Amino acid sequence: MVKLRQIAEDFIVTELGGPEPVVGSDFSDCEHRLYRLEKRNHDTIALLARLSRHFHLSRRSFGISGFKDRHAVTSQMVSLPVGKGEGLPTEIGQQVGDLSDDLTGEGWRLTLLGGSDKKLRSGSHSANQFEITVRDINQQQLEGLPRRLEQARIHGWPNWFDTQRFGSAVGNRLPGTHIVAGEYEAAMKLHLTERNKSDRSDKRRDKKKFAANWPDISHIKPEHKPFSKLLKARARALEEGVDDEELWRRVYMALPYDIRGIWISAWQSREWNSDLAGLFESLFPHHLLYLVKIGVGGPFLFPEAPSGKRGAPKRHLIADIKETLEKLPETMEMPHSDLDLSAIDQYLSNHPRPLMINSEIGSTEEIRDEMNSRSKGKRWAITFDFELPPGAYATVLIKRLFH
Repeated sequence: MVKLRQIAEDFIVTELGGPEPVVGSDFSDCEHRLYRLEKRNHDTIALLARLSRHFHLSRRSFGISGFKDRHAVTSQMVSLPVGKGEGLPTEIGQQVGDLSDDLTGEGWRLTLLGGSDKKLRSGSHSANQFEITVRDINQQQLEGLPRRLEQARIHGWPNWFDTQRFGSAVGNRLPGTHIVAGEYEAAMKLHLTERNKSDRSDKRRDKKKFAANWPDISHIKPEHKPFSKLLKARARALEEGVDDEELWRRVYMALPYDIRGIWISAWQSREWNSDLAGLFESLFPHHLLYLVKIGVGGPFLFPEAPSGKRGAPKRHLIADIKETLEKLPETMEMPHSDLDLSAIDQYLSNHPRPLMINSEIGSTEEIRDEMNSRSKGKRWAITFDFELPPGAYATVLIKRLFH
């Protein structure tokens, strides 16, 4: 398998579009300020939490148009209400944070761009520009790339939600599935007892204790600090005489707002992927669908003329696939968008999402990948650049080209 993000500069994301910052005499009348947030190797949620503490703000004061990749160099707009926080830039063009050219210090920089009448909301931007270097490409993958690149340029590719969206999955299960069903205890049990490979040692030890004592976990003193808040919420609910699912709903509500949103979004995204897979399976025979397994949320299906075809038969297949895809509607509503989740202070995406992605794909000539040199078999690196609409995953294209 090819390698991505071996260094942060291998994955560069630039947010495009969005509201035009207000400058000049109207700047002082705006209720919000727009900033450019540049970051290197930072998770968006974790960084905003850190900046909230740094500037003495509530996390929900920040308006953002979308989350950006962690292991990457990214640039996006954020908004903050006027009069909130301490130590923020006050003059247009003023910067705070890491002032080094390559963000190798603190890894973040905030630049005041101007004013805005509204808080930034999800999808406020028009597109994301990607520049991605793919490494450790073997000779077979290199030889197969022109065919797949040609078909990606002709057909586009399905707008799947990729694995990053399903990071909340534990043991191939999504806690959001239980939340939308009102099964709060099952969701919290999954969160507090099922171990992930990425868990730190303190978290693993806590989960082992929770699993051994479930549901009577009040006496446990967690080592992992975020778990303490959940147990305090449970203790308060018990003091108030709350029990059953309402007890665990209170515990769920003690999770950070962003985490709760991620759980719900992951469930809705899996439903989208399932609907999209069903649509392609109804339109194409299996031999024209290239399958990529990803675990939770998968598999991906890519309409493709098989590699064994040559000449006129292959051209006819490519034309037939293109004709079928062109008959698809441009967008499809996100599933379950009418589900009322106001009781848990959440909502589901209700915007139409493009079914297919069609973008110009630029690519460099292959070069020897010295970072992954082998004694047997050469390895290559190629850089791709392309734009995607908000919410589309660049890694889906990479899977399409190399998996």
